[in-house]
Amino acid sequence: MPKKTHKKNCKCATATKAQIDILLYEVRQQRKDILELRQFMNKSKGTVSVLMFLAGFVGVFIWGWNYIK
Repeated sequence: MPKKTHKKNCKCATATKAQIDILLYEVRQQRKDILELRQFMNKSKGTVSVLMFLAGFVGVFIWGWNYIK
């Protein structure tokens, strides 16, 4: 005789279309924010590298000036 199986109803929360749309909108906004942050970080890295180069150049100039004196 086959065993009877009891099908359990899903008790998980169901989301309405409006809630899903809001979630998708928030995810898209987060992706845009992350992209903007990445671009800003890349610009900052470039700025820091230029400042470090200039600081090295000034340091060499000061060292040379003191060496000549």
